[in-house]
Amino acid sequence: MLGVCISACGVVFYPGPAGITFAGGFFINGAVLEPAMQEKVKAALLKLKEAPADIAAIEVLLSVEPQVVKTVGTNQHFSGNDPLRNEALQWCQTLQPVEVLVACLDKGSDAAIHWALRQIVWRSSNGGFDEKSQARLMPGIEKALVKSAPATRAQAVRTLVNCLPSERRLSFLKGLLKDQPDEVIAAVIEGLAPIHEIIPEIEVIVSKWLKTAEDPMLLNACCSYWWLAKGRQSEAAVNADEIAPFERLAAHADATVRGSVTRALSGETIADQPRAVAILLRLTSDKDSLVQWHAVRSLRHANTLEVNARLREIFAAPPSLDLRAAAIEVLGVFGKENLPLLVEAAKTDPEPGVRQNAVYALRMIGTPEAGAALEVAVKDADANVQREAREQLEWYRKEHSKKP
Repeated sequence: MLGVCISACGVVFYPGPAGITFAGGFFINGAVLEPAMQEKVKAALLKLKEAPADIAAIEVLLSVEPQVVKTVGTNQHFSGNDPLRNEALQWCQTLQPVEVLVACLDKGSDAAIHWALRQIVWRSSNGGFDEKSQARLMPGIEKALVKSAPATRAQAVRTLVNCLPSERRLSFLKGLLKDQPDEVIAAVIEGLAPIHEIIPEIEVIVSKWLKTAEDPMLLNACCSYWWLAKGRQSEAAVNADEIAPFERLAAHADATVRGSVTRALSGETIADQPRAVAILLRLTSDKDSLVQWHAVRSLRHANTLEVNARLREIFAAPPSLDLRAAAIEVLGVFGKENLPLLVEAAKTDPEPGVRQNAVYALRMIGTPEAGAALEVAVKDADANVQREAREQLEWYRKEHSKKP
């Protein structure tokens, strides 16, 4: 149940066992569109019904909210009070056919190209393209890789990684490590990180950026590399001095960077580093609630007295339901020493989300007392808790039956 997903658009989500998600929404306040823009949008929407690949009409809709270009394919969305504006936004945030994407890549502005590249990744995760459609898109993607602005070229890297056969990705990415803008190299690092291999050329770049960079995009790429490559290597692959730059980043002004720090330091081997654990403990009190939640979840490999005490403190007097739910889950990961607290939470906590996470944690503990608590939870008043309890009780019985 403990899961992490990285999209090729560079967005990271951490779904929790209780189905807790952190969806993003942007509500646009203010008056309706200016009269001149209203007419342009109306005309563009009509034109696209007749000619879906009309690039001028596409550009008009993308200009209604420029930020939409970089959020396509994520769980972030835009809405407002103006129905006409919302109709334009809905079009931008909906999967479009291949002919529209080809037109953007071939004739569009940098913003339209970037939007199309993200659409391609999104579509690849929702059914994909047939061979003929893929062939139509590839020339435009390859052109974007060399002729667009750096941020769009970086997106072209991510899109190509998503489209290329796995056996071609490594050579493609390594070929982009020299004479490229930082944005492109950051995208290369993101693409290489899932290989779970320490690459000397990347090590040099990552070390430099962690110590000196301020750009969130560069730092988030470095943290992804640490999480997927460094954090999963043997303990000898990480030394205490390498943890030091994360102390600086834990105070970064951008919350996404602080969140990425929690991800970078969440590996099993990192938990043996006292400096790393101290950074995560510090971030459990971050001013951003999502950073706090990630920090708590990232402590699941660090079963120390100090961490146990902090998680119990959070559970007893938390700033949010989500944080309490995360804390009780991690305490369950730590084992049967926390069983009485888990049983009590599963039976009596007033919040269904907390009870659900406690039920999940009980199965991981796996003692007869935990099994008995699961049988009680099957009769919980909340349907989600009942469903979780039935699932975990089934797993518990399978695992218990294998024991001599």
